[in-house]
Amino acid sequence: MNRNAADNILIVDDTPENIALLSEILQLRGYQILAAKDGERAIIIAQHTKPDLILLDVMMPGIDGFETCRRLKALEQTKDIPVIFISAKTTMDDLVMGFSVDGADYINKPFQKEEIFARIENQLKIKHLNQQLTTSEFNMREMILEYQQQSDRLKLIVTLVDDGLLELNHSGEIQHANPAIEKYFGFSAKALQSMNFTRLLAEPFASRYQTLFSNSNSVTPYSLEEKRVELIGKRYDGSEFPLEFSLTEIPDSQNMYLVTIHDITSQKDKEKELRNLSYIDPLTTLANRRHFDENYETIWMHGSQTRSKIAFIMIDIDFFKQFNDHYGHQAGDVCLKKVANALKKNIKRPGDLLARIGGEEFAVILPNSSKEGATQLAEQLRKSIQSLQIAHNSSNYKVITISLGIAITTITEKCHSANMLYQMADEALYQAKSTGRNQYSVF
Repeated sequence: MNRNAADNILIVDDTPENIALLSEILQLRGYQILAAKDGERAIIIAQHTKPDLILLDVMMPGIDGFETCRRLKALEQTKDIPVIFISAKTTMDDLVMGFSVDGADYINKPFQKEEIFARIENQLKIKHLNQQLTTSEFNMREMILEYQQQSDRLKLIVTLVDDGLLELNHSGEIQHANPAIEKYFGFSAKALQSMNFTRLLAEPFASRYQTLFSNSNSVTPYSLEEKRVELIGKRYDGSEFPLEFSLTEIPDSQNMYLVTIHDITSQKDKEKELRNLSYIDPLTTLANRRHFDENYETIWMHGSQTRSKIAFIMIDIDFFKQFNDHYGHQAGDVCLKKVANALKKNIKRPGDLLARIGGEEFAVILPNSSKEGATQLAEQLRKSIQSLQIAHNSSNYKVITISLGIAITTITEKCHSANMLYQMADEALYQAKSTGRNQYSVF
């Protein structure tokens, strides 16, 4: 690979031997090496030196590798630095967690030197190509504008590019379209000629741009000039797709405009996939706290409009700290997975929401639920967990059990917020725990 001689790699590992080993093999390949023994120090170094790539151990004292990566991606100075995790933790949950915090790759310990080289060089190549692509795109657009008077040269350029290009008059009628436009939208070159470009847009975008062009009155509609706007395109067959759009007045022309269109379907699909991963608790695969909070607000707003009842069940595993202390955190994780799976089997209605909202805490939201329905479900949940017969010597029941708090209300002035219903369920849970556990209590 043709790479920059000045590529810097930051190694983050709490074991000096690991840093020494990685430094030795990477320096032989000509990389410049920086090192940090914990996540906090790594963030400081990365902000000041801006390395080209970070090799990050997962299991470290203080903040672990996942949290370190999350913080790096939240900082403007370090968000674009690719991070490769190196860890002996190789479960699917670990891999999902690594990619959910925007890690670029994941290498299992013990690693092979050639694998390290290949993965590092791959990420650096991607980074350098992206930088080149940004520069190339800018230069291409400048070239098109500079040589727009040379029509033969312009037609050759716009025919070769992957982005769709349109030349419009002051009314929005298409004067020229490159082959990428035909491919994107399914119209023939003949059909595109003199068509108003708003026919290529879905609503409400079509009406918006039609209005702007109609009001231009052959005068430069400066309000039309936009850079990198996301719109929805509409194909010949009626199907729709996301696109990135920019419109610029062509210099020295009679109110002529250049439109650049880029299909971002793949990008949006990837964003959706990552967004879905960010809504899942990696240990239990249930909805996580973020998903719960966003959907709870939506359910509450719908209930307030329909004046319908909402039930909230707060769930806590009894004496879970003692369980972890006695059996170990690995057994605790297994326990959480079994409990989550048992709870999930009892949630039948499509609109109901089950989520893990804390370490051993779960919550269920039941839209349009009666008190009888909520208490019946709570008892089913309680029985299903006790029937798992997970041994727990520190519990009065000698097996894992749960306590549940139920709050149910029609949205009124008395219970005027989603947070209040949450607090009511929490108080009911406290009552269930303080009176013996392994039971439910209704606020």
